[in-house]
Amino acid sequence: MDDLDQRLTALITQVRQHPPKSRQWRFAINRLLMEIQQLPKLAKSSHPDYRTALNLTLEWVSHNISKFEPYSDSVAESLMKWVNGYLRWRIQDLYSPDKDAPLSLDAPIACDFGEITRLDNLPNLTLSGLDGFIENSQRETTQRIGLELELYIEQDPEGQLKNSYLSSSPQCNCQFLSQKRVLKEPPDKFADIARELSIPYSTVNSHWKRKCEPILQKIAEDLGYKQEQSL
Repeated sequence: MDDLDQRLTALITQVRQHPPKSRQWRFAINRLLMEIQQLPKLAKSSHPDYRTALNLTLEWVSHNISKFEPYSDSVAESLMKWVNGYLRWRIQDLYSPDKDAPLSLDAPIACDFGEITRLDNLPNLTLSGLDGFIENSQRETTQRIGLELELYIEQDPEGQLKNSYLSSSPQCNCQFLSQKRVLKEPPDKFADIARELSIPYSTVNSHWKRKCEPILQKIAEDLGYKQEQSL
């Protein structure tokens, strides 16, 4: 088993160890989803709404990862084919002439044991509850983006948050402020942060508004956030 297979196996195991929707589960599933998005054989499309298809697929993965079982010695290859089996249907939906038409409950979707319809995948859902299902799906997309943003803040893979700092106080960087203002519940007050760093309140607040918020907004947009959504 190579490094990628070991990493994916460990992440899948972590997801299954925690109760769904718990904080530990959410961080584990989002690490897995970010790993999946880096896989080189992930199905792609030049369609401008490709991210929508990918978001739907990642939601499906989060709901069904407990059912995934590798069919070969390569966990990465098995996972990629499992994910692509669903993602290609969602990409196909984008090119449908009726893609803006109401959602068809008879449309086929891929699953780990063949094909089912959307209606089959909505147990005990009455038509009166369909609006609620759609609303929940949209809300879960927003929550997933928010969790990916939290994970990005923690890891800061490109260093853009930590490298945006006050010349007079390198510790007052956007990663540090984001950890205080975004990751903490309730968030720290700027006055408390300023006191901790021994710098003026107005300096901390200004750096957050002028530098950190625009960076976080751009990161969120890259993750699929749209202005009409509320993180």
